[in-house]
Amino acid sequence: MATRSRALAVVGLLFTTATVWAAPARIELRPGLAAGTPFAEHDVLVPEGHGLVAWIRDGREVAVLVDRDGVVRQGFDPSQPLYVTDIEGNPVHVPVGGGVLFISHEAPEIIHYQRGFARRPRGGSALMTLNGGNVLTSNKTMAIFWGSSWSNASFAGDKITGLDSFFTGFGGSNYAATSAEYYGTTNGYVTTNSSYLGHTIDASSPPSRALSVSQAVSEACKVLGNNPDPDALYLIYTSTGAGHVNYCAWHSWGSCSNGAPVQVAYMPNIDGISGCDPQDTWTSHSQGLSALANVTAHELSETITDPRGAGWFDSSGAENGDKCAWAFAGPVTLSNASIWKLQMEWSNDAYTSNTGYPNLSGQNGCLQGQ
Repeated sequence: MATRSRALAVVGLLFTTATVWAAPARIELRPGLAAGTPFAEHDVLVPEGHGLVAWIRDGREVAVLVDRDGVVRQGFDPSQPLYVTDIEGNPVHVPVGGGVLFISHEAPEIIHYQRGFARRPRGGSALMTLNGGNVLTSNKTMAIFWGSSWSNASFAGDKITGLDSFFTGFGGSNYAATSAEYYGTTNGYVTTNSSYLGHTIDASSPPSRALSVSQAVSEACKVLGNNPDPDALYLIYTSTGAGHVNYCAWHSWGSCSNGAPVQVAYMPNIDGISGCDPQDTWTSHSQGLSALANVTAHELSETITDPRGAGWFDSSGAENGDKCAWAFAGPVTLSNASIWKLQMEWSNDAYTSNTGYPNLSGQNGCLQGQ
């Protein structure tokens, strides 16, 4: 996280109670933490100055945290989550000795790497597991096109109408059914139900570089009048690119100023970015639309199965989209008969029964959903 949050997945840590000492400030972690927390009961965080915090267990230092937001010095708000990642923004699900980690109240960017940067498994089981949270059993989507250029037909091309078609056809499709084996802790199984809430164009100027999670959440809340649907994913397509990054898109979550929860995805302009190009020769879509549709399918499937960081991912933090990123088997036909080149999505069932297609690591757990 030296450059910003670059997480594939991470679990929020919710402090139900916290005791704060002065000189130096010290927070003791109490029982009742969210499932998946890397902290144990009676672990403590002790500020060491210069933005560094020691993570202490049984009198011994587990690791050093970089507290870029000063959350430990300010004391914890029990209603706010705390996120811990490594230097690349990858999740820390279990403590490991030594190393510098990062701590923040802002949710991570769960990113979709460019081709060639896709993360390979780091050992352990290939299966994804549920980490104490819920899924979106029925989901809704809305596209927010940010930037005045989206009103220019030469810039927009087929992208707005094409994405409208993608979202309309996603619900009820076999592709949506690739996530139907996953369930939440309290809210049941994913279905193929998906409702498209349409698109809107925000003609204000988006940032010239990559959005932060707080910027994406703020934009969605502004457009929605602080009234987001808790079952929806709001995808923010900016007319600007993300700059020199190694990803194509990311999804995350947060809350509006009134506390309303919201799921967001950042979809920068990836026209001509070779690492984000699915190299579509199966359809007549423009390169820009094909690239956006493919990464949109990735972010939507991941949000459905892991909307707020405590859903389904494997021991290395990879979600269903990550595990099959840049692996294709054939054209995908959605429920409205539109045809696309979309990456496959991971299925625990297919992997266990050895009936899936291989991902880039040769694991036969990917489903096409044709």
